[in-house]
Amino acid sequence: MSRKDFRLIAETIRLLPSFDTHNADGTLYPCEVVQFCTIVNRFAEALRVTNPRFNAQRFINACNGKER
Repeated sequence: MSRKDFRLIAETIRLLPSFDTHNADGTLYPCEVVQFCTIVNRFAEALRVTNPRFNAQRFINACNGKER
């Protein structure tokens, strides 16, 4: 993998949503939980930009254990 690939991965992860939540005492803290489908879709979107022949649905199916 090249530096360009690592940058794409880092940027994709950086753009994943995060959520604010509260401790029992009411203090706020960021929660780093993201749904699996959000991660898969965000990577599919990022990879689509890198290759016009990229098949996003095929990628999503592979991530979900469905080869076709």
